[in-house]
Amino acid sequence: MNIPFFPNTGDGTHCFQAALKMALAHLLPEREFSYEFLDEMSGKKPGKWTWPTAAMLWLIEEGFEIGLVEEFDYREFVNDGGEYLLRRYGREVGEAQIKNSDIEYEREIAKRFIDIAPIEYRIPNFDDLKKAFSENSVSIINLNAQALLGISGYSGHFIVVCDVDEKNVRLHDPGLPPRPNLIVSCDVFNKAWGYPTIHERNLLFMRKLKLS
Repeated sequence: MNIPFFPNTGDGTHCFQAALKMALAHLLPEREFSYEFLDEMSGKKPGKWTWPTAAMLWLIEEGFEIGLVEEFDYREFVNDGGEYLLRRYGREVGEAQIKNSDIEYEREIAKRFIDIAPIEYRIPNFDDLKKAFSENSVSIINLNAQALLGISGYSGHFIVVCDVDEKNVRLHDPGLPPRPNLIVSCDVFNKAWGYPTIHERNLLFMRKLKLS
């Protein structure tokens, strides 16, 4: 897919807003979305990572068809907050999410989200990405930026998938550093996508519905 590229901002915490800006530029090329607007509509907290739930609520209200494929249980998160993150992800990823998120805010948003969320509770795969391409949907994925770079450790990070074949994935990595049209092997992508296990794979896709 020919998707416009936009980089992360200097503080390095706007990868989701950059990914969202790319998706919207492809789906609504006649409109322009500033980072200030995207911060507001996605519930961005200064210095914190962004969860996609607030933005997904906005997209639904604006007439987008969206989907989320993952095993993450939002009801358990609403009930148990950070304890659920530790249970699900383990200490490394769970503690990083707690440290870099406004957990109580995200729990409040999740309470609204779970009532209307178009979630498929399963592990996404490459066929899901190909199906999204065939429907002119843009796919945004949260993965481990460290694994994408081939180094140890964990840092949650959003990217936009532009193409996939049997050997490689082409993606827009907002950074930092920004890397448009980055090509990585499917093996490297899988390690970053399914971290710490395959059960953490996730896929958010969106397309603009034609209004009658």
